[in-house]
Amino acid sequence: MTRAHGYRVAVKILQLALLLPFLLAFGVAGHALLSRIVKAVLWSWSPLASGEPEAATYERRVYHTADRQMLEVIGVAAASGLVLWVAVLTGWTSLWALAFATLGGAVVLDVLRWERVAISAHNLWFQRGWRSNVHQVALENIRDLSIEETPAGGFTLRHGTRNRLVRLSVRMADKRVVALPKTDAASGADGVEAVAEHLRMRIAQLRDRDAAKRGARPATGAAPADAPAADEVELRRALKLLRHGAASQHKLKPSSGR
Repeated sequence: MTRAHGYRVAVKILQLALLLPFLLAFGVAGHALLSRIVKAVLWSWSPLASGEPEAATYERRVYHTADRQMLEVIGVAAASGLVLWVAVLTGWTSLWALAFATLGGAVVLDVLRWERVAISAHNLWFQRGWRSNVHQVALENIRDLSIEETPAGGFTLRHGTRNRLVRLSVRMADKRVVALPKTDAASGADGVEAVAEHLRMRIAQLRDRDAAKRGARPATGAAPADAPAADEVELRRALKLLRHGAASQHKLKPSSGR
């Protein structure tokens, strides 16, 4: 092996070594872009709220949330880049198709594990996975709510090992507690607070409405009690007129005798 040939081999190895992280990042970035587009289309095509517009929403984010399921999705996305690197290394064209199929698998896995929350005028909605049932909770059955923020272990590309999770929990009238999907506290707290704020407003409105109904019942029931009082006044007035007429007739009788 000549020195020039050895130099070319070393350059080739260096190029392939530098290409690996680039293609891994390409797989991750490709998944992030494709999943965002797919989720936007799916949410527009099949919103959580049925028959009502959604006032506020939030969802679990893949690259922000320290969760094992999300790390698995990222791992599959990175694997598509690894397969693409092997295709470049070996020259096997069939691996290109496998690389893009792996990228598509990452998007499918992401959607199957997609967790989202929405609130409308009369209901709270949430879903844990695209193929799972959509849960509907009537706002009038919710007693109160709380926002929980907790530290999270694991690793994310956004925050490394310093991660926190946030979720919305609601307590029902029967004292059951329903814990809604959690998401990253740094990037998803605004969405969680928007849902919570709308829920607080609607609960206050429903309570005011119920209080107004309870306050109207005594006034409605007082009408029959007032009616006899009005009749009694009219009866007294009629009796007074009768007495006045009788007195007038009594005064007229002596004058007619003369």
